Amino acid sequence: MQQLIDYIERFVRLDSEAISALENLAEIETFKKNQFILEPGQRCNKIWFLKSGMVRKFHLCNGKEITTWIHTENDTFTSLQSYAQNTPSDEYLQVCEDTEAIGITKVNSEKLAKYPPFIVFSNNLMEREFVNIDKHTKALNQRDAKGKYEYLKLIAPEIIKRAQVGYIASIIGVSRETLSRIRKG
Repeated sequence: MQQLIDYIERFVRLDSEAISALENLAEIETFKKNQFILEPGQRCNKIWFLKSGMVRKFHLCNGKEITTWIHTENDTFTSLQSYAQNTPSDEYLQVCEDTEAIGITKVNSEKLAKYPPFIVFSNNLMEREFVNIDKHTKALNQRDAKGKYEYLKLIAPEIIKRAQVGYIASIIGVSRETLSRIRKG
């Protein structure tokens, strides 16, 4: 739990009461490689903090898997639309390596919101995520295939080191063959 506390305290200081609430309301979960945490049609009612391992977020388009992101240590992840709107998910969350995460249900997240530091943290986290989505989308759209790969290397080196080539290619919107040529060149 300390890893999550340290992460939160990069944004806001937690007092002992808030830490105690977090320890009581968050749950450590372990997942095996290739296990699905979420599949389309299921409602996502948790946000996770990734202690160790790797989780891939993807959806199907005309029967083809489209990887939208791969989360690594110290990332938070969820199926945002499903979680926020309490709707069935249209995406998968799949474990790429044996993984340990800390899960907080929506109900428990609402209980944590009674503590002011968690409101500050949540607001900072959402602000950072929105800025990153905007910044990364613009940056990727302005680059050719090689530029997209170089940008991904810059912002997410762990993905480049650990993820399967096909997943990386999907994130940047190129074929495996194109990515292989880029990596060789």
